[in-house]
Amino acid sequence: MPRAASICLVHGCTKRTARAGRCGEHAPSEQPWARKSARNLLKDSAWERQVRPRALARDSFACLVCGACERLEVDHILPIAKGGTWALDNAQTLCRRCHEEKTARDRRKK
Repeated sequence: MPRAASICLVHGCTKRTARAGRCGEHAPSEQPWARKSARNLLKDSAWERQVRPRALARDSFACLVCGACERLEVDHILPIAKGGTWALDNAQTLCRRCHEEKTARDRRKK
């Protein structure tokens, strides 16, 4: 059985819905999952393509804490949320275990 037609969620609009509970005039112009925050746009472009590979090469593809060469991650020395930058001088190579420990220490500091 087909669903009953519903009206637009925008106050005062009585047109039938087209997408996301809104009429064609009030429907979002793009899919919500297609939008990215400014932080993720920067991460996807500069961090992944430029900073991360350079940090790995600079640190000889080894963890700076324990020297492991597997499960490497590039970490912000000073987290972005605490005023750090996306620059190479704020990046360091850590293995997953050391990265998790550093993240836990950072969270305890607040």
